[in-house]
Parts: sequence; structure tokens; C-alpha cells
Amino acid sequence: MGRIAKRTVALLAALCLTLYGFSALADVAAEADQTGVQAGDTVTVTLTITGKGLAVAEGTYVYDPALLAFTESDGGAADGFFTLYSAEKNGSSTLAARITFTARAAGEAVVDFKLEKLLDYAGKSLDTGDAKVKVVIAAAPATPTPEPVDYGDPALTVKAENVLGASTDMYVWRSIENVTIPSRYSEADLVYRGENVKGAAVKNSDAPTLLYLSDAAGNSAGYYVYDEARDLLYPYRTVSSVSKSYILLEPEESVGAPAGFAETMLSIGDAEVRAWESVDAQGSVYLLYARNPDGEIGFYYYNPEDESLQRYAVLPARPEVTPPPPVTPSPPATPAAPQESAAQGAEAAADEIVLKRAVFFAVCGAAALFLGLFVTSLAVRSVEKARRKKRAAKRRKELEKIMETSEKPMDR
Repeated sequence: MGRIAKRTVALLAALCLTLYGFSALADVAAEADQTGVQAGDTVTVTLTITGKGLAVAEGTYVYDPALLAFTESDGGAADGFFTLYSAEKNGSSTLAARITFTARAAGEAVVDFKLEKLLDYAGKSLDTGDAKVKVVIAAAPATPTPEPVDYGDPALTVKAENVLGASTDMYVWRSIENVTIPSRYSEADLVYRGENVKGAAVKNSDAPTLLYLSDAAGNSAGYYVYDEARDLLYPYRTVSSVSKSYILLEPEESVGAPAGFAETMLSIGDAEVRAWESVDAQGSVYLLYARNPDGEIGFYYYNPEDESLQRYAVLPARPEVTPPPPVTPSPPATPAAPQESAAQGAEAAADEIVLKRAVFFAVCGAAALFLGLFVTSLAVRSVEKARRKKRAAKRRKELEKIMETSEKPMDR
């Protein structure tokens, strides 16, 4: 090749670089931090755009929502689209964003990126491109079904006796490690029928002792009040009134129901509790046997309307509320005798005449007063008009006299 030909090729190459240097295809790549995951795992996909003097990159991406769920992103990406910027002077050689997904189900998940707009630092459009990344998702391992616990096992529980209201065998748990303890209570070492168990108690208090019971399958589980003196167990329930909490108790056999009250079941919240009811003309009155926060045990008057409790005392009989008697219409007035009616009519006519005369004289007086004021006003206006005419005539004469004087020739 001759020297002239070589120079020509070099000039053409330089010209091509000058014209097309900023419109070359940018490199668009997508990569996952792991290409194999299980359903429930997270996977992060990084989108990277490399080139010369990059300033802005915009585009979209799609994925199968049945296989992947958008979790979070950074670098200018959002769910389904991205807008990347460079704050560097003269642009940047790399723009990147990260999107994190959660794998939902087994399958091959593809994230398909499409770069729709790419600008350099001078605002010139550059060629765009696409990128894809594939993630293989395996099904999550099946959760093993735990073997049912036999709460009738003597190693775990102690068979309970005398459980009030129980329709099946109940068992006292030896441990309450994973059970929430009621407020003010703490875990305590107790003895039930000669066996060591864990229960709940309030230190330095006569609050009832609690044991945790359930049936052999773990159903009907909950705390029960343990009355050791009577060897009795019954469900632990509380009733709140204002800011106080009352523990419902079972009265001893020596505690009889107050006179006039009969045992019943009362719905409080989601539970049916034992109560005593008395009915009078105004409705039902309920009593609960409970212990207040001060340790006072006894019957408490319970008002279902506002769920309040107060110490029960023998209440006086409430007065019966009887409806008011029906209103009987008054009988029509008996007509007066003819002579009496005539006399009453004459009196009424005389009163009417007197009233009409008074009204007539009042109207006449008011009219006369108005007429007098009107005449007086006219007289005052007439006098004032005459005075103005007189003053005007006087000023006119003075003006004429001045004019006559000014028209006479002046003496020399």
C-alpha cells in the first residue's frame, strides 16, 4: 500500500472515531448473586451498564410474579423499571442498580432487562441494549409434621382430680416454660398430690395458686385455680372493673347464696361464669364471688351494662316502677241555667263596649297628637321660608345699590 493510501485510511479511521465514538453500543449485563435458590429464599440481581461518559440510563424489566416477588432495590431501580444517574463530571464509565426478589415457587425465573434510553454527559443519545438473568428455584423442603404430644404421659404431666366443669380427663403440666404467666404472678415450685410441678403464684400474698392443665391432646389448655384445702381445681378467670382486676373464685360449701339470689351462669366476655341472680320489678341483679386486688374475698355486685363491680351488702328492696295511671278526659262543662247565661252575656257585652270605647279614644288622641305635630311643622317651615325671602330681598337691594354707585362717573 502506498504512502498516500495509508494516510487516507488513517484519516478515515480518525473521522469514524470522531463521528461514532459516543454512539458505540454500551455493555448491558445482569447477574444474580446465586443462580439456584429454594422457595422462600431471597436473590439479588445486579444490573450493570458500562461505557464512556455515561450520564443517564432508563429502562424496564419484567419477571414472572408467580415465581418471584419484588422485595427491595437501590441504585435507582424500582419494581419494573429503573432510572440510573451519574453525578460525576464528564459522566461515569459504570451505572449499576440492585433488585432483591423473594423466590415464591419452584421453576426457572427469568428477569429480562431492556435499556430504552441512554445519554452521555453532553446529552447525546447512545445505543441501547438488553440483558437477561435466569434463577433456578427449587421447591422448599416439606416441613415435617411434628408428632403429637401425649400430655397424658406421666413424664410430662400429673393426672388432675376434681376439676370443676371438666368433661374429660385433665392433666397438670409439670413445666410451664413456654407458657405466658399472668400479670403479677411468677413461676413457682409447687406440689400437687405429692408430685412436684411448676405453677404460678404471687409472692408474699394470699392470691390463689395457679396450675396449668390440658387434656391428653393438649386441648382446653389454661390456668386453673388450685384450692388445696378442698382439693379442687377450676378455671382461672378474671373480671376487670375500671382499673382493677378481680379473680373469680368458687365459694366454699359453708358460703351460702345471699337471700333472694339463685345460682345461674352469666356470659362475661367469651366465658360462661358462675353467678347468682335476683329478679325484681326493675330487672336482674347479679353477684359474683371474687377476690379484689386488696385480697378481700366475698360477693360483689356486678353491673353488666358498664361491667363494674362493687362490694355486695344487703341492698334495700328497690321500689317497683309502676306506670302512671291513664289520663281520664275531663267531662264537658254543664251548661248554665238560662237566666245565669243571660246575665253572664250582658256582663260580657258591657265589658266589650267599655273596651271598644277605650280603644276608640286612644286612637283619636293619637291622631290629634299627630295632626298637631304636622301643623306645627308646617308653620315653622312657613316662617323659615318668609325669613329666607326677606334676607334675599335685602341682599338684592344692597347689591343693586352697589352697582348704581359703581356706574356713576367719578368727579375729576
